[in-house]
Amino acid sequence: MTIIYQGKPTETDATTVADFLESRGEFKNAVIEYKGEILAGEAAGAAALEDGAELNAYRIVAGG
Repeated sequence: MTIIYQGKPTETDATTVADFLESRGEFKNAVIEYKGEILAGEAAGAAALEDGAELNAYRIVAGG
């Protein structure tokens, strides 16, 4: 299936948001936006990927 990840079409065989992000090393400590909603905790892990859906992962970093 093809999803829109970070604004770019991306092919994946993953079935959940968590599986996809873990395969890219981005699930831990990320703020996840899926289909326009922020997902947290179990909701992020259980969300099923849908063909054409938009997914973004953000990391909050401190700096000066």
